[in-house]
Amino acid sequence: MLNGPTFVTLVKDFWVRAEVYDVDVAKDEELKAVIKDPSLRGKTRKEMGLESFRQTEIRSSVMGIPITITKEVIAKACRVTATGRFIWNANKNHPLLDSYKGVVLKGNSSTKLVDIDGHQRMLLKFMTECFFQKGGGSDQPSVDHKLVLYFLPAYDKINLPKYIMHHLCWAVKEGIRGKRKQIPCGRLLSEIFTQGKLLEILRRNNLASDKTLRTRTGNMINGKTLQNMKIIKKFSPNEKDLKESTAATKLMKDFPPIYQERNPEVLAKLIADSVKESGISLDAEAPEVADEVPLQVRRKRTSTDVGSEASGAQTKKSRKDTSEASIPDNSSAPIPKRKRGKGESSLVNTQERLAKAREEKAKRMKAFKENYETPGFVITPEKAREAKQQIEELMAARKKEKAALKAARDEKLQSIGIDASDEYTLEKLAEVKQIADSVEQFALKEAEEDPRSFRS
Repeated sequence: MLNGPTFVTLVKDFWVRAEVYDVDVAKDEELKAVIKDPSLRGKTRKEMGLESFRQTEIRSSVMGIPITITKEVIAKACRVTATGRFIWNANKNHPLLDSYKGVVLKGNSSTKLVDIDGHQRMLLKFMTECFFQKGGGSDQPSVDHKLVLYFLPAYDKINLPKYIMHHLCWAVKEGIRGKRKQIPCGRLLSEIFTQGKLLEILRRNNLASDKTLRTRTGNMINGKTLQNMKIIKKFSPNEKDLKESTAATKLMKDFPPIYQERNPEVLAKLIADSVKESGISLDAEAPEVADEVPLQVRRKRTSTDVGSEASGAQTKKSRKDTSEASIPDNSSAPIPKRKRGKGESSLVNTQERLAKAREEKAKRMKAFKENYETPGFVITPEKAREAKQQIEELMAARKKEKAALKAARDEKLQSIGIDASDEYTLEKLAEVKQIADSVEQFALKEAEEDPRSFRS
């Protein structure tokens, strides 16, 4: 799955509109509904007219088509099951860190990561460049990543889809805050778009060429990588070695749907509106030229080049040639634009993102007023402050209640010797409790039907 095409256009189109729909967002929806109608306090989401919350989702749109990515979608794209160990927000005193020190660092806490075993260095490279892409920053893994690095060589199965989903949600939230510009897991997102049959829809609408999608392939980990990491001394390439491929993978029959709309006419209308807004040219309208032009390779000057100069052919001018003879006679010729530097480009991107965020905030405020304002109720600054204060009080009370429940739960778990941060163990305990409850209900039902069977 890792060796395949990445569709830069689709990935960027998805990422700039991505939002995380989790428990906090669902609670905000409930609070807004209660503020609008206080009689809904204590009601269920269904009674409030809200969609039931099932799980955390990443919602966005690609070419105007609404897309939803869940943990199950990631699991299917990775060809794995969403089961195994998942520990997050672990503290520095986690008991498994001693196991990490013994397995990965060979019992010496001062061992640097560059000095660990080659097999574990490769696992670290997979983790930082495939699973949890950092995009820069410190090379020292966090406590959570250290536990993953311990689970892998210890052959303790991890819940990889849940880890990737958690990392994507974090990256989306950091990007919205303007603290992160890198897009992780571009190859995985492209595979999801392929298996979700989004490419088939784009192909029917003449938007599936490599030029339009800006198809790319990432760097591969091969013997040369091992040589650069000094894991092996010499790398001898072979014609049978795996090569970079832009061929799409075969479609799965039971891949979870990533969009709800199934009407081809509606999908075509959404794509047409998106193309009109973004200015992307359709494949059928593009000139009949090759999708990609080979790069010009610098070579030595030959006698034919010298002859062409003598015959008056135009040659490249020196940067220092600023005389009047070097200026073309046609003064109406367009002046080439100056290329922006790296720092200037990032500054412009940040300013554009902030401007877009302000515009979206203004649109949300306008839509909020249209939904909530009535002839008898107008949102004034005083009422807005009162509503904000009420929301903060409700959120603080709910946060306090949640913290108290969590503290009580952790205290009970610690009393029986269970780590509260080990979600895998907690999931197993929940399954055991569910089985025990079902057995108890079954026994009570049998006792009611045939009381004689339970007599001593």
